[in-house]
Amino acid sequence: MIYIFSEALLYICFAMLTGASILALVPENRKPKYYISENVLTWILVGIVVLSSLQIIKLIIFYKTALNYELSYLTFTVLGDYNVGKAWFITVIVAMAIIYCLGLKQDSKFIRYKWGVIPVLTGILLITFGYASHSASIYGWTGFVSHAAHFIAAMVWIGVMIVIGWFTTEIRNWKTFLKWFTPMAIVCVLVTIVAGLLLMSKLSPQYVSSWITSYGQAMLIKHLLIVPIIVLGFINGFLMRKGTAGTLSWLKVESIVVIFLLAVTAFMGQQAPPHDDLKELLDEEPPSSLFMSVTGYSLKQGIELQIVPNLVSICLVAIAIILLTAGLFWGWRNKNPKWALVSALLFVICGYMALMFAV
Repeated sequence: MIYIFSEALLYICFAMLTGASILALVPENRKPKYYISENVLTWILVGIVVLSSLQIIKLIIFYKTALNYELSYLTFTVLGDYNVGKAWFITVIVAMAIIYCLGLKQDSKFIRYKWGVIPVLTGILLITFGYASHSASIYGWTGFVSHAAHFIAAMVWIGVMIVIGWFTTEIRNWKTFLKWFTPMAIVCVLVTIVAGLLLMSKLSPQYVSSWITSYGQAMLIKHLLIVPIIVLGFINGFLMRKGTAGTLSWLKVESIVVIFLLAVTAFMGQQAPPHDDLKELLDEEPPSSLFMSVTGYSLKQGIELQIVPNLVSICLVAIAIILLTAGLFWGWRNKNPKWALVSALLFVICGYMALMFAV
């Protein structure tokens, strides 16, 4: 559990740093007034270094338990020979460089380059995270590029949304902000989806059958969460253009749903993907307890799942759509976006149950 929680926090730290870096490049007349202190950014960088090190610790503990090698040997091996170890060294160096830039005094001759250098260094951190990924280790350049593109696009879009949603002190220039943020968010979402599909074709080519596994269950829930996020994004990008206090509330709701998605993604990161051999994975690990308890499925029935719609599943799909639509409308009409958050979560639950009843 600690590794899942730490990875979710790591994603949030990356998002906030990326959002602050992107917004620093935008002219003042094209963004709302926001404030995120340099002390906060420094702690975010410390968090990135510490939280990313937990994956190294996890790997060392695994090999220590499995092979009982000397701890010093395992530490040097993981840090020197594994992508995750090399990436962590780069992360430490780049994070220290950003912290140095954040600490520059106003009379420093380098101060004018500060927010030109920090976004570049942040980009290096994001690329380094892609290099340390499981996909890059297994599938080489294809996995690295796919994961890096997926991660960078998500962090750019999510980061700006979180910073503006939670750190805005004065709502101004909202329409000019949306003129560049909305197209950028659309492009980022499309890149995230395309790169995600490419990764899925490698990590879990048997999409429906993979629902037997914990990885597949998390992936399904993640995909269901994308639906309300896109709908909320449409509302925030095209319907909430006046820039009021309520606008920020809707943006916060979208960011909360996104944080749920990041938590599910963190859970996925701690599970073994099925790759091309689902049977081999199920020989090594038990099937998802959630899947088995909800569906009452038995592995004796085989591992080739198919979606066969029935009356119950169709009714649940209808209920999911009605709940999402009604919740969004009710929240819009009563200027209370909390209903949108509730309806988004109910949509995911009903949509999930519909698919489970259909297999």
